[in-house]
Amino acid sequence: MTYASLRLEDYDISPTNGFLPTKPPLRRLPDPYYEPWECIMDRFNQYLLAHHIRPLVRKMPVLDTSKLTTEAEYQRAFSILGFMAHAFVWGRNGAASEPASEFLPASISIPWVAVADYLQLNPVICCAAVCHWNWQVLDEHAKDPMDIDNLGTLHTFSGSMDESWFYLVTTAIEAKGARGLNAILSAISGVECNNTERVTHALSAIAQSLSEANHILERMYERCDPYVFYWKIREFLAGWENMAEAGLPYGVLYEGVDDTDTFSLDNWQSLIRRFRKYAGGSAAQTPLLQAFDIALGIKHYPTGHLGKQSTVAEARSRLREQGVPEPPPANSYLVRMRDYMPSGHRRFLEDLAATCRIREYVLLSCPDSLMHMGDAADPRVALRQAYNDCVNMLKSFRDKHIMIVTRYIIIQARNGPSMTVRPVTPVSSHYIPRAEHSQALTQASAHPPCGGRLGGDSLPADPMMYPQTNTGAPKAPKSISDSNIVATCPAATAAVAVGSAGSTSAAPSPSPLQKGRLARKIDDNSVVRGTGGTDAIQFLKQVRNETAHTKL
Repeated sequence: MTYASLRLEDYDISPTNGFLPTKPPLRRLPDPYYEPWECIMDRFNQYLLAHHIRPLVRKMPVLDTSKLTTEAEYQRAFSILGFMAHAFVWGRNGAASEPASEFLPASISIPWVAVADYLQLNPVICCAAVCHWNWQVLDEHAKDPMDIDNLGTLHTFSGSMDESWFYLVTTAIEAKGARGLNAILSAISGVECNNTERVTHALSAIAQSLSEANHILERMYERCDPYVFYWKIREFLAGWENMAEAGLPYGVLYEGVDDTDTFSLDNWQSLIRRFRKYAGGSAAQTPLLQAFDIALGIKHYPTGHLGKQSTVAEARSRLREQGVPEPPPANSYLVRMRDYMPSGHRRFLEDLAATCRIREYVLLSCPDSLMHMGDAADPRVALRQAYNDCVNMLKSFRDKHIMIVTRYIIIQARNGPSMTVRPVTPVSSHYIPRAEHSQALTQASAHPPCGGRLGGDSLPADPMMYPQTNTGAPKAPKSISDSNIVATCPAATAAVAVGSAGSTSAAPSPSPLQKGRLARKIDDNSVVRGTGGTDAIQFLKQVRNETAHTKL
């Protein structure tokens, strides 16, 4: 594969809207067969407010997904089933002490898994569900139809302006990122034909695209209140991985999909292993930022591990060995988050990483000695400066995201109201024996089955590479700084890669950490969990610093 062979359309990427669909997402599934779903979504916020979601979903029939015919229909089905599923798991049903549901009814789980299999996604709320496939254009004749002030959401959990704005910031950034994606292809084509002027012009366009993303991200504060986000919205965006503290110590069982032969006390160990653990909505799930990272040659390493960017010698060696693929990002969390991206977008990142050599080209064209001469008129110096402008803009973007996470999560978690502590009831006693089997239960949970995009648990934890997956009580600095950050859902996501390497670990024994919900007040020594279930205290700083260190 050469640079010139990469075409956005081959990866379900829009030349005008980037990773968003070219046409607005469907507002309703056209086949009346799916009215049971759409009728709930018609009054979704009212039902959730009145605590009617769980009984309604339990009564809902199990619908066949074979009547979905287009990609847009599958995308809408995935999105609305995701809203219903997360409302069922995290939404209260009247009593403040009611726990999160560890079971997802067959009426949702069977069609949702089928749709997810078709789209090659994990069946859980992700950036695509709430940001890529959940928008509408208010005025189709506007000068810029995809301007954030001309966009609306189709669905939210809270029905609030704050939640809509949170999603739309990501949506608008993705739309404006289309210019950057086209510029990436232009730059790599210029490298292929050794056209310095073309590469410089393309890098300038990438920097402009990142500048627009920075401007949109700064508008997060305009219409999304930090208190509302943390206490009223964020919880619904969480997944079921590393969520023991929020009431899901084992994850969630997808009824009718994973439990068909386990209704016996003799098989309770097998049942535990079939609980699924997925990350929730995370900024790392947006392919746009990963595309910029790959294009600029920014390498991310396992959290807590120091790495280095390629040198001139390494660049020269790689260019001599045509066909040797560029290694993918070494941070396993970022790679794993690609399982939460649409399949075409995931393939684009993989192919881009296998061929991209823009940074090497800049290094070889303008070495340090030439930069020290300070001849601004030299086109090679202009090339390197254009590259550095891109890195500076991406670093600035990540700085802004750190500030948002601090204000919207860390400060709220430190200062917000205490939440009513509710008891956490592990898997139903109908399935699992009690205390006398606790040791065997722990052993069973410590060895989950392998799983990928189509189900099962996530990657097994490596406590050396991913220290934040340890189940011991972690400690965070008391001061609120960028070392206290933890990732959240897509919107600020639009913002930056978040979350840190996290994965499945042994099911913890009942402890005080299993009390309460995701949104709660914490003390200074506690860790704030992101909606992806991870502790990103180190991760956000490292991603930002790795970006800054890429500057030439």
